[in-house]
Amino acid sequence: MTTPQGREFLPESDSELFREITTLLYQNAGREEFAQLQQRIDTASSGTAGKALQQSVQMALMIRERFDEYQQRERGLNAVIETAQDLTAIRDLDHTLQAIVHRARKLMNADIGYLSIYDRSQGDFYVRATDGAFSENFKKIRVPRDVGICGYVARNRAPYTSAEYGSDARFSHFGPIDTAVTEEGIRSILGVPLMSGIEVIGVLFVGDRYVRSYNSWEMSILSTLAAHASVAIENARLFEQTQVALKQASDANALLKKQSADTQIAAEAHEQLTSLVARGGGLREICEMVAHMLEGAVSAIDDGEQLMYASGESGMATSTAEDAGRKAQELFYTRQDKIHAALVESRILGRSVTAYVTPDEVCRVSAVVGSRGLLGGLIIRTARELNDVEVRIFERSSMVTGVVLLSQERNQYAAREEIPAIFRGLLSSSRPNLPRLTEQAARHGLSLTHPLCIAVIQVENDNSSYLLRKMRGSLQLAGTLFDDFDGAIVFVSTLTAHDELRDTLQQYLTREVKESVTGVVSKPVTQLAALPECYQSMLRCLSTLKALGRSGAIFLEQELALYAFLFERRNAGDIEAFLTSTLGKLYQGGQQRKTELARTLLSYLDHGHNARATAAEQNIHINTFRQRLDAINAALGNWNEGSRALEIHVALRLWRLRDDEATGKT
Repeated sequence: MTTPQGREFLPESDSELFREITTLLYQNAGREEFAQLQQRIDTASSGTAGKALQQSVQMALMIRERFDEYQQRERGLNAVIETAQDLTAIRDLDHTLQAIVHRARKLMNADIGYLSIYDRSQGDFYVRATDGAFSENFKKIRVPRDVGICGYVARNRAPYTSAEYGSDARFSHFGPIDTAVTEEGIRSILGVPLMSGIEVIGVLFVGDRYVRSYNSWEMSILSTLAAHASVAIENARLFEQTQVALKQASDANALLKKQSADTQIAAEAHEQLTSLVARGGGLREICEMVAHMLEGAVSAIDDGEQLMYASGESGMATSTAEDAGRKAQELFYTRQDKIHAALVESRILGRSVTAYVTPDEVCRVSAVVGSRGLLGGLIIRTARELNDVEVRIFERSSMVTGVVLLSQERNQYAAREEIPAIFRGLLSSSRPNLPRLTEQAARHGLSLTHPLCIAVIQVENDNSSYLLRKMRGSLQLAGTLFDDFDGAIVFVSTLTAHDELRDTLQQYLTREVKESVTGVVSKPVTQLAALPECYQSMLRCLSTLKALGRSGAIFLEQELALYAFLFERRNAGDIEAFLTSTLGKLYQGGQQRKTELARTLLSYLDHGHNARATAAEQNIHINTFRQRLDAINAALGNWNEGSRALEIHVALRLWRLRDDEATGKT
């Protein structure tokens, strides 16, 4: 049916179809709905009207696709805007990169999105962010720069798309990477570079688990997101560098403040110590002040490593001064080797050093050094290790201690200045001014109106100065004066029991001195004029001991005087010749039997030829003694005649003196 103008009218049902097309467009229906509508038109209409309806559906579908394209572009623009907004408030780089990957995947309607970053240190790419990936191996991929799509994009600085990854021969495949991609099920991939200037710093990817081609618009929008990711990475790097610089500046400022505060604390401590010394404070006050400052127990030792003072234990177990001194003494001697080693090291380094560390305490030692060398040391025991400021205070304390010890040394030197003159007056052959000498000796506790004993001690390697300093700090002998004289340590004492003086010196030397020390103690001398000759006799005795090879003990002069006189200026060879010629077969050979015979004969001569006294002294039967005497007669012949008995007696005593280790010891 046609109108007068020749136009064809649509039936009522066709009008309804036009309305349905409009409704589908309004409802944003999909292709499936339009396809169903086309099928209905084919069934319901024919001729020119049907063709018009078909064209209308095609036009509607084109409008629908164009509308989809506009929407997709709008979504892309929104994604770019959102990403740009993220960049203005970037704080967490990982969060920003994760958001970019998520938007890329959503915008491309892809199965997976991921971003790889170039690692300059290892020269490869690693996955930094993923979205939609489920394989752990895929998330751990590291791609060398010369393989894979990632390497291709990086080398060419251009996007790359592959509709079939597995069979794409345009790039170099790499087994571990292909395995990870296969596990993830990816077939199609689009990758675009992340650029910083002309340098590729990463690659942004989207991928699908089916064969898909990506159009130019998708490459363009993904490249835009990649550009934003590049900005994010660079901004984050700059932000991180700024944060590091700010932290370094803050740390430097904090360190400067701390150093300033530490310097102030150390300066105040040094000022307090200096003020203490200026007020006349001594070693005791210094030790107590340092112990209070550093919360520890402080001890001072002299150059002979003898304990001079020990403070209380500030900050540690509280004790009385007597208990503190006793504990310091015990700890000092039980750890003496470690303290000695630390003292030597401190002197070399010019700094304090740790002597030892136990679960309960830390011990630090600082050498006190003066112009002439070591003056002593300062020792501190604390419950914890000292910090740098406390170490500095402790070391400054040792410097102040050095000033005090030098002052004390000058005072002691002035007090001892006349001691060498006293010894010269007593032991030289010149005639001294006795009244003045008596007055000088009395000032040092030595009375010249009493009988006097002389002791002379020689130290191996001529190291008598160290022993003398050690004795001055720890040896207490009433009525005794001692000093260095002619390279030996000489004692002049009012202790008339000379064996008691010998025993006292022997016990002290055995306990305190590790080096070999040899000495002689004289009998009491009642006349001052006899002291020089007594001193010379002592020197002869020491010379004889040297010739005999005896050392390491203190002898009584009466044991040596006769032999010292007879064998003055004789050496070991002369003595050996005398023993050989005098004792003959009894001396030769060194057999144990001959040694027993020699001891028996010496005892017989010492007891005035009393056989029973000799047997008792030798702890043998009288008949055994007679048998030994027969053996002696056989070895020496007629030994009991005239002066030969005296010579044999002297030789036997000399032999015993040389070889008997008991001689000269308590």
